[in-house]
Amino acid sequence: MWKSTSRSRSSTPRCVWRVRSRAPLALLALATIVTAVACGGRPRSPNAEEPRTIRDTVIPKVVAETLPKQEKIEDVNAPEEPGLLDNSQVVRIALAAGVPRVTISATGEWKLYDSNGESTLLHGDGGEQWVIEPERGGLRASRLDGTPSGVRPAPFIARSIARGSYLIVNGKRYRGEVAVIPAPGGISVINRVYMEDYLRGVVPLEIGQHRTEDERAAVEAQAVAARSYAYTHLVSERARSYDMVATVLDQVYGGADAEGAISDRAVFGTTRIVLTYNGRIINAPYHSTCGGTTSAASEVWKEGDEPYLVAVSDRIPGTADRYYCDPSPVFRWTRTYDQNTLRATLDKYLRSYAAVSSDGIGTVRSVDVESRTPSGRVKLLGISTTRGHFSLRANDIRFVLRSAGGEILNSTYFSAESRQGPDGGLSSLSIQGHGNGHGIGMCQWGAIGRARAGADYRTILRTYYPGTTVASVAR
Repeated sequence: MWKSTSRSRSSTPRCVWRVRSRAPLALLALATIVTAVACGGRPRSPNAEEPRTIRDTVIPKVVAETLPKQEKIEDVNAPEEPGLLDNSQVVRIALAAGVPRVTISATGEWKLYDSNGESTLLHGDGGEQWVIEPERGGLRASRLDGTPSGVRPAPFIARSIARGSYLIVNGKRYRGEVAVIPAPGGISVINRVYMEDYLRGVVPLEIGQHRTEDERAAVEAQAVAARSYAYTHLVSERARSYDMVATVLDQVYGGADAEGAISDRAVFGTTRIVLTYNGRIINAPYHSTCGGTTSAASEVWKEGDEPYLVAVSDRIPGTADRYYCDPSPVFRWTRTYDQNTLRATLDKYLRSYAAVSSDGIGTVRSVDVESRTPSGRVKLLGISTTRGHFSLRANDIRFVLRSAGGEILNSTYFSAESRQGPDGGLSSLSIQGHGNGHGIGMCQWGAIGRARAGADYRTILRTYYPGTTVASVAR
């Protein structure tokens, strides 16, 4: 999807901006993953519309041509409730890459295999920790007390074998199995897990971990959007050893530690349900807060529009100035720069988006909105200095006008007010903005507001993705 670099608080949806980019696994170097858990779902109404079934012939081209091999993994964590074992699609999530080592254990009995699972290297007890490191083209496992194995062929595969146990990777619990493979800079750690279990560790981190029962429809809508995203990002094993990463470069995934009751029920209650347009699963972007209206894709991204990614008003019918997303803490916001901070910020970040002299930008004389998009967002921002005039386009503005701590601008839905100093330069710049994120697709806070008002998840999805159809991926 698409969320911004600002990390979500436990009760606040994240802003997603990265959905369209396929970042290399190397960008995960030295990264650790956040944990999260989710639960939630609403029983289907007896009169609810039943989703269509998408057969393999109409699964999106991006999926159909690159669908990874369907392999069964031992599901020792499978819930006992009927109907929750519909786990046919395995996804591969990169937890880390280019790291020097990883520590693996489990909550119960587990095994570590070498040679891609062909032979058993060790049989571990719950809590017994092993460190895996690269060495001489292979891998070596060492117990924390210092007992090492020999160098063995990669990849290593870790699997829980005790019913109800989880693997523990660097202190965080995961379902499924974990593969460790050599990679530039060290090793990569990949969690192979069933699609629905993957979503259990994604949904609460994307929509907020403390959603309430009256917001469940928003959580269900998030589950469908996240599932659609995941299906459109499956790749073949020949192309890459992972489908997605566990960070904001794709969807934030926290494994079993992220799961919760409402988000779990939302995942189970929408199992296999995705969003489609003309029979193809869509890559459904979402963001934290639209600030009053969402945006068409072409207003923000350089790619062309999609018919289902158009501007949608979030105004509550019958009101003049109330919006479904106005409970968001970033529905309205202000960011202010003094003269020195503005100059330092532009000196540091502008050169990545414009031709800036090695001597810097000089004195900033003006910052003006030069044009706006149909939804009211800034299309072009002009920055005039003593060393030239620079124009920034759309979402690039957010990555230049950062805070002193490096946080990108919440959105491009803003107005700018400046004060001139006695030297002809700006003495201050105040940005008064609306919303958080790129503004395309589903507004998460808007979805929460609509759920509170009684909308079901299908209505929410049809509102933010006009012309789409809720459908079911065939078993």
